[in-house]
Amino acid sequence: MMKHFFSLLPAFAASCLLSSCDLAKLSADGETRKLKERVAELEREREEAALEAELEEARRQLAIALSTLEEGDSNLNGEPVEADPGDLGEFQDVPRAIVVEEAPRDNDFRATGEASVALEETVPAALLDTGDHQIFFAELSRFGEWFETRDYGFVWQPLALQTDPDWRPYTRGRWVNSDQGWTWLSDEPFGWAVYHYGRWVLLAEQGWVWVPGDDWAPAWVSWRQNDDYLGWAPLPPETLYDEVYEYNPGIDVAYDVSPAYYNFVPVDHFYEPVHAHCVPRTTVVTIIISTRNVTRFSMRENHVHCGGPDFGWVNRHARRPARRCQITRGAGQDHFAHRHHHRLHEDRLHVFAPRVDASWNSAVCPSRVARNLGRVEIVRAGKREVERGLQYRHREAALRRHQAAREAMERPECQIALRSNQQRRKEAQAQPRRDGDLIEEQRDRRARAEEGLRAATEAVAVAERGLENRNLEPADRMEARRKIDQAERELAGMRESLDTPRVGDESRPGRPVRRGNINVPDKEERVAEIAREQAVEAKQRALAEEKAAEEKRRVIAEQKAAEARRLENARRQAAEAKQRALVRQRAEEEARKQDALRRRSEIEVRRKAQVEAQRRSQQEAQRRAEVLQAKRRIEEQRAARAQAEARAKAKASAEAAVLRKKAELARREASKRPRVRKDR
Repeated sequence: MMKHFFSLLPAFAASCLLSSCDLAKLSADGETRKLKERVAELEREREEAALEAELEEARRQLAIALSTLEEGDSNLNGEPVEADPGDLGEFQDVPRAIVVEEAPRDNDFRATGEASVALEETVPAALLDTGDHQIFFAELSRFGEWFETRDYGFVWQPLALQTDPDWRPYTRGRWVNSDQGWTWLSDEPFGWAVYHYGRWVLLAEQGWVWVPGDDWAPAWVSWRQNDDYLGWAPLPPETLYDEVYEYNPGIDVAYDVSPAYYNFVPVDHFYEPVHAHCVPRTTVVTIIISTRNVTRFSMRENHVHCGGPDFGWVNRHARRPARRCQITRGAGQDHFAHRHHHRLHEDRLHVFAPRVDASWNSAVCPSRVARNLGRVEIVRAGKREVERGLQYRHREAALRRHQAAREAMERPECQIALRSNQQRRKEAQAQPRRDGDLIEEQRDRRARAEEGLRAATEAVAVAERGLENRNLEPADRMEARRKIDQAERELAGMRESLDTPRVGDESRPGRPVRRGNINVPDKEERVAEIAREQAVEAKQRALAEEKAAEEKRRVIAEQKAAEARRLENARRQAAEAKQRALVRQRAEEEARKQDALRRRSEIEVRRKAQVEAQRRSQQEAQRRAEVLQAKRRIEEQRAARAQAEARAKAKASAEAAVLRKKAELARREASKRPRVRKDR
């Protein structure tokens, strides 16, 4: 009976599983149709967004060209130009670095002018060319505040955090690939320093701060990627002062890099300005679980190489492939005068990368410190601390730097070099701009305007090709065509402004140029004025239209983002529900299998117990029978011995009686014999 019942269990389970699979298949088919519809809708929205992005890129390039052209005109004609917020001028409220003001004097050394000149002539040229951290303290003070910490010394925090709490490093700019690896091009005026020197650290209470460093690199970041996203995180300050910068994919674990440090963008938008494409902070943890670390730092020809995602793989997945550029560093006063600006032209990236690895860096400090933070709490990952060996190495390196700075400040030649840095910076700031420099700068800006015009023309052409290749609704197609026509009209106006004769344009022979107090004919003045007015009007129109378009794009982007989030949530919920159903079904099936196995095992155990009990009872009965039989044999043996003894006793008694009788007879006979003799 039980065997028949258990033989029916597999058939019953199979019927249940088949019915549940049929229901799951029907549900999955319905969800698949819905998902396909959602995917098609999202694809249409993606095409519209792509076209809008192409038009936006064209407008951005056009605005850059107009701004560059107008800036060049106003500078050349002696008009006042609004100062670049990144240019360091002589302002009274700009803090300067505090350094040792005078060299230590003794009886053999007098700080006279002749002695200073003589001493400066004895200082090696390499030492005089060595820069220090004074440039950071002086130039970054206008863009943020300096704090003092117990763990990292002086740290800097940008003012952007006060107006935008969501501000993060390495988010205002874009990535390019150079001969030194992945290079960050910042849009911020302080980006030349804080993204290529030093390290960033996230404090639990104060937020992001920057720790100054000595060595220049294309970017100091750790990389992660999967098939859809690329992410990067600033390296922690514990990586400062390493003798050789060679980091591998284990850097996140070794330095306990928190997921809060990472920024992620879809790989197809990697080459674009990343701020608009960074994923929300709430999804970073979800993405980082499915990524792998691909950090590869190395030293090549005494330069830091920032390796990360494969360049070919990124080009295959990006919307627009990019070419590798070559980094060029400036030198001399011109190099210092063009700080804060990078320029990418014809696969050459010109950067401002001064040498700041002076041995006395630990002896200089900012003249204005907001406050002393003392010991700070660092945001880290699960371990809450960096590996002890790395911590020890960082502390030892910091102690060695402080000792080297103290020793350097005791040497007069280092003090002369330090003052030379201050004087060289002041001379670069105070040096008047020559007419030849103005003309050269105007040429450079005109070339940049032409480059921007070419980029805008290319962007409009890309938008036109995209309009022909995409499946858009008639109304959307007409709106896109209107925007493209408007961009083409603006391009035509820009070309006309660029081709209009300008004062100071030496590329056209026979045109008079105004230099200093030289007068220019009225006709040329009127032509230049008309050109400037046209450029200003075109720029104003472009800015107004850009502002309106930006507002519209923002609203549309928010709506699309909300809809995309809703669809993504719905898709994720459906996928999660399906996954939960499958998991629950598998769990139930596994539970049924386990229950059947458990029941079978219980029955088998009971059967074995019964067999064992029967075997034991049989053995006990057999043992008892053997004991009884043994007792019986013993009793029989005892009875046989008793009978034998009784027979022996009876026989002995009979024999004794016979003997006694014989003896009695013999005695009687003996007693009769003498009497006979007497008679005789």
